Amino acid sequence: MKRFLLLFVLCFTASLTAGAKEVTDSLWNEANTHYSNAQYQEALDKYLSIEESGKESPALYYNIGNTYFQMRYIAYAILYYEKALRLEPNNPDIIYNLEVAREQCIDRIEPVPVFFLADWIRKSHQLLSSDIWTAISIILLVSALVFFMIFLFARGVRFRKASFILSVVILLFTLLTVALAWQSRKEATREDLAIVLSAVSSVRSSPGTQGKDLLVIHEGTRLRVLEKMGDWARIELEDGRQGWVALNEIVFVY
Repeated sequence: MKRFLLLFVLCFTASLTAGAKEVTDSLWNEANTHYSNAQYQEALDKYLSIEESGKESPALYYNIGNTYFQMRYIAYAILYYEKALRLEPNNPDIIYNLEVAREQCIDRIEPVPVFFLADWIRKSHQLLSSDIWTAISIILLVSALVFFMIFLFARGVRFRKASFILSVVILLFTLLTVALAWQSRKEATREDLAIVLSAVSSVRSSPGTQGKDLLVIHEGTRLRVLEKMGDWARIELEDGRQGWVALNEIVFVY
């Protein structure tokens, strides 16, 4: 009897999952059809319905971003391109469309120059996902251990010397891939990135309307949230300037 109930539950769960997938696929196809016919509001409604069902994918966010861009909601387009890029950081189409959307923004904020090694690591980690970098690290570590064991037990002097050098070199590459895996995971899980959705937002010297206006930023601007206090957030722009903005004027990417 228990086996029958377990089998029934599994079959019922499988049917629900299959039904949900069928509904999602139907919405996806309908949304794509609406988009192809330039019916952008209808397409957006379908895409957002898929998102509201809990689905998450670079393709979904990319299409939502494209739809918002066609509707001239640039800030929302940037938001969803950032969401897509978070899941697939090396996708050239997402990167290109994000750059095109950013060119439509009023603010032109130049990032603070970074040390070349840090910039290289930042660009390199995007080539692969954190899981793949981790797998490569494990393979390299095992290889380094194998060559080190050969060094310990081999008889020939030259063979031992070559094995030792190889183990050291591979170990250095292992440390590098660990750093890339860590950076990739950090970028994928960061929760401080936000986009300004308000047409105009005042950056103040302190939280609250009594704070002195330091500057004005506009919709689509990318920023980092350093801390939150009540209805306000202390933010940092890409050029290093900091201040406070109202939380209801920004939306987090995650």
